[in-house]
Amino acid sequence: RSLHRSRRSSLPEAFDGFRILHLADLHIDGVDGLVEALIPMLRGIQADICVLTGDYRFEDDGPCDEVYRRIRKLLPALSGVRQGIFATLGNHDESCIAFELEQANLQVLVNESIEIQRGRDSIFLAGLDDDFDYHVDDLPGALSAVPPGAFKILLAHTPDLYREASDAGISLYLCGHTHGGQIRIPKIGALRSNARCPRAYTYRYWNYGGMQGYTSGGIGCSSLPVRLNCPPEVLLITLRRA
Repeated sequence: RSLHRSRRSSLPEAFDGFRILHLADLHIDGVDGLVEALIPMLRGIQADICVLTGDYRFEDDGPCDEVYRRIRKLLPALSGVRQGIFATLGNHDESCIAFELEQANLQVLVNESIEIQRGRDSIFLAGLDDDFDYHVDDLPGALSAVPPGAFKILLAHTPDLYREASDAGISLYLCGHTHGGQIRIPKIGALRSNARCPRAYTYRYWNYGGMQGYTSGGIGCSSLPVRLNCPPEVLLITLRRA
């Protein structure tokens, strides 16, 4: 999918064609064989950055040793990512997961932002802590070091903060959490969205107040290792100037 400049902060010219690989809701220890299926899919993808928007384990608590082992096994398939892998935490993730991801050379954004440069141009990538169960998100804090008027991309676990993000001048909002409902009935859609926002923002592409957003259907499963009419999703976004 190509996303074009909205009437918000202009995408700098140097970032026309910038590619973002978005992986959401791995729940990587929930289904045996998931990593083995993902590796050939991800191997060879050329992207400028990769972003992961939380929920790395299947359960809400318990040991994470298998999560770490499988993530480390997956990472070599992302060798086509040129400028780094960035992650946020979800409602299945304890703080210790952030430390392990950092040890694996992922940069975890916990209510903070980072500048990404191309020549003299730059954009800012902000990442929030979980807003769903832990309620430890801090959008103003995450944006505190971002210059006014900068092109801003937000990584959040859920789509629930769409209003606050729009008010803060976010240009692109990337999230997951909902799994697209995980089970979708023809002509009806998801039976349960597991979100506190309108259904329009709970799956795939949306637009609010000029801010573009994408809520990924995710890769793994939670509660039950079952998907119906809602296949796993790996998203490759290309930013384009209008």
